[in-house]
Amino acid sequence: MEKIFGKHSVRAVFLTRPQDIRRMAIAGKREYHQEFIGLAQKYDIEPEFFDWPTFRRLGEFTEDDKHQGIVVFAKPRQHYGDRDLDILEHGRCILVLDQVSNPQNFATILRGAAFFGVDAILVMKNRSVNLTPTVVRYAVGGAEFVKVFRVTNVSRALQDLKGLGFWIYGMDERGQKTLGQAEFAEKTVIVIGAEGEGLREKTRKYCDQLVQIPGGRKGVESLNAGVAATVAMAEFFRG
Repeated sequence: MEKIFGKHSVRAVFLTRPQDIRRMAIAGKREYHQEFIGLAQKYDIEPEFFDWPTFRRLGEFTEDDKHQGIVVFAKPRQHYGDRDLDILEHGRCILVLDQVSNPQNFATILRGAAFFGVDAILVMKNRSVNLTPTVVRYAVGGAEFVKVFRVTNVSRALQDLKGLGFWIYGMDERGQKTLGQAEFAEKTVIVIGAEGEGLREKTRKYCDQLVQIPGGRKGVESLNAGVAATVAMAEFFRG
């Protein structure tokens, strides 16, 4: 079972896949959770009420987990991989994360992708961040609205996406054009590099164009992956 906690994330599950919810647990005053009690009743889910110590044990929460007194246990979300890339043939915008490993950056990217309407995010199976309950919580609901693909090899995935008609734009501080100068294709892939290292050389070779975000100063030459991805998405959808 998948554990989803926090009000925004639980609300998003009810909006996107209420049929997957198997159990909902609540702690604290009932009047604080009336919205979710009503949603549970709408979908024939019996909310369970617990004291705080029992609730924390049930959810296996740490002191850092901002659960807001609500958790649902649901059927695991659908997983996508290399063999599923063909379903993106009619997509408009896809993000590819090249070894991004910071959970908060991943969550920021998920939230932004959901807000702008990105079709999918591709991450590596190894050497990258996973879609953990904490990441889902940090994404404040965004994880429920975007398909996440876990691929074995980023270079091969980019090649496959090119075969589907996508144009590949790599975000890189050495880019030939600034983000504002870039003319995005109708079917666009935006590639975001890892924190610190940026795009790997072999990933850069598969990009049709390298694009930089203008700005920076000595000591602050680049943005973190989450902010860079959000800026790039905003520019793409602005057009």
